[in-house]
Amino acid sequence: MWKFILITFSNLAQVFLFVTGLLYLLLSFRGFWQLKKPARAQLRRRFALLLPAHNEEGVVGLAVESLAGLKYPRELFEIFVAADHCTDGTARAAAAAGARVLEHAGPGLKAGKGRALKWATEKILAAGIFDALCYFDADSLAHPGFLEAMNAHLAAGAEALQGRQLAKNTGCLLAKILAAGHIVSNRFFQLPKAALGLSATLHGKGMCFTAAIAGKFHWDETCLTEDLEMQMRLIRHGVRIHWAQDAVVYDEEPETLRQYLCRTIRWTRGSLDTARRHLPGLAARALRRGDLRAFEGALYSAQTYRFAIVSLGAALVWFSRDSFNLVVWLYGALPGMEHTMKALSLVPLLLYPAAALVIERASPGLAAAYFLQPLLGILRLPVFVAGVLRGTDFWGRTEHTSRVAIADLVE
Repeated sequence: MWKFILITFSNLAQVFLFVTGLLYLLLSFRGFWQLKKPARAQLRRRFALLLPAHNEEGVVGLAVESLAGLKYPRELFEIFVAADHCTDGTARAAAAAGARVLEHAGPGLKAGKGRALKWATEKILAAGIFDALCYFDADSLAHPGFLEAMNAHLAAGAEALQGRQLAKNTGCLLAKILAAGHIVSNRFFQLPKAALGLSATLHGKGMCFTAAIAGKFHWDETCLTEDLEMQMRLIRHGVRIHWAQDAVVYDEEPETLRQYLCRTIRWTRGSLDTARRHLPGLAARALRRGDLRAFEGALYSAQTYRFAIVSLGAALVWFSRDSFNLVVWLYGALPGMEHTMKALSLVPLLLYPAAALVIERASPGLAAAYFLQPLLGILRLPVFVAGVLRGTDFWGRTEHTSRVAIADLVE
């Protein structure tokens, strides 16, 4: 009886991994064609730009300066920095760069990015003068055309948007590897989903919501990945997140292994928490309403457990090697399957990344660095275990040290 259960679970795990991998592979084909940009809007909306910051004195000034330099009528946007329980000169640096500082501190207020976002968003919306809110991180930079692009997408009917994320620092090998990953993901994940009417993935910076959406869906105060939690909650309520390819935001990548591990463990813990909250609801909506966005959202959310499923599935395949196993059967029974499966493995692992890096004109250094990604794969087991063991109160703040200005990236 137990062996039958284990064999059944093993084959279900194989089906899940095979089907999800195949679906995302087929989806990615659309990445070879560009998106059509919305027409420039005649009516310009009024924007609030919000940056939450906790002890970011070294980088927040550069972030605010990039926003202050946006090519959009200055009277139609205002920059806010939510100084979240800061003990350094973050508030002074932000104010000196031209931001309006909102001090998130004092009795009854707890530190945390989600809490700071919710608190500051409510204060900004209370003024009743903004049509939309854009969210950034204190270490991020915005391309000068960011607001003009977002305004055009809002005019075309979008209510929630994610801009195209690129890396601002590529000076070390680790940052190069991660920067190249953004290029490949943008081309063969975000772009195809946008073109086929699915929801984009939120990244915490470069996001834009209409005032109505921002007022209706409050930021979660406890989740460690408040952007992913918001993404799944919007999809569950039928709100599509559009991808604004022409609204570029630059993010700081970790430059040390310590920074990378701290950030990745936090993301893993938050992703597990988000999947626990929203995966059943996404699956239910997909089944009840035939909602393809909810279906893809459920698949994406389930990827959080992918490492555990792969590891357990491999162990069960070995344990039940004398019984029926789907992958083993496909590999050995169907004509030409051996070569087909090898080709399917090479496409996402080798050919697609190479194509994306060539199409996007990545530098030779970035292109070479991408193929060192397997080195980071060695860390997946300890990161997943650490994410499982950490509680939801673990923040694990990443130290931001890159002093890149927008003038260093855009002429």
